[in-house]
Amino acid sequence: MKNIEKYYNNTESEKPRKNVQYLIEKVKYNPGKAIELGCGAGNDTVYLIKNNWNVLAIDRESVEERITKRLNNEELEKFRFQKQNFESLELEKNNLIVANYCLPFCNKNNFKELWNKINNSILKDGYFVGNFFGINDEWKSTKEEMTFLTKEQVIELFKDFEIIEFKEVEKDGATGLGKMKHWHIFNVIAKKK
Repeated sequence: MKNIEKYYNNTESEKPRKNVQYLIEKVKYNPGKAIELGCGAGNDTVYLIKNNWNVLAIDRESVEERITKRLNNEELEKFRFQKQNFESLELEKNNLIVANYCLPFCNKNNFKELWNKINNSILKDGYFVGNFFGINDEWKSTKEEMTFLTKEQVIELFKDFEIIEFKEVEKDGATGLGKMKHWHIFNVIAKKK
């Protein structure tokens, strides 16, 4: 079994990410068009659809079936999937971008262009929910092509947004494959001005 399949199997039964739940339950933003980047096993996509969002889920792997089997016929009408890598990504206008644990995997040479596409796709009063890896993350020393940012760099990305929640987390913990590592993460919920 490939590592990516093992990752999907390990994470498929997890709850949606807390930042996505926070947006739905606390901010109570009216459902609209959402895009989930790097949707993986689809937990956030399924949660959004079950809360009446129309979702375009994007991943570089063919994960559509993992998601569709968890949706009924009515919910399937709110779901679209696109197999795509970040380097050639084009984004339609939307009310919400969810990007949990995926943006750091964008090649650092392509990150600025990807971020500009994300920023330009979110409509006024729309939201970004996601995270970035910081410079103290363990993978920074071994995965040179990935994107790692300072706190100041992350904040600068959101100059066109009102930051609703910003949390910096440093901890040791398991990856989706069960391997231990040191995490340095910036979790962000932000509203487009």
